[in-house]
Amino acid sequence: MACANAHRVMAAGVVGGLTLYADSEHPEPSSRYLLAAGIGYGFGTLPDILEPAHHPNHRQFCHSIACAGAIAYGVYRAYKWEPEEAHEKWCRFILLAIGGAYLVHLAMDSTTPKGLPLV
Repeated sequence: MACANAHRVMAAGVVGGLTLYADSEHPEPSSRYLLAAGIGYGFGTLPDILEPAHHPNHRQFCHSIACAGAIAYGVYRAYKWEPEEAHEKWCRFILLAIGGAYLVHLAMDSTTPKGLPLV
């Protein structure tokens, strides 16, 4: 349980902080970083929801380097996307926040003795 909380808090901090930094370039103040932090907190354990830790070797594809690469590519594409409609802008924001939270989780797991499998 403590590990799940660490994943959530770290994802909230990283995703919220990156959003705050990105929004600092805009002239009007925004509190989107709070929403981003909430999304990061809520989705910081998504890999463990997809692959529950029922045993020490639970890390399979959803915890793999290949999956991290695919998620990172999706986040990159969402970052480069220049939506015009308001609903598309919110979709981009949510995709970036969820993808960022997922990658934070995998980055944290990669530092453990079990690491991440290739596939």
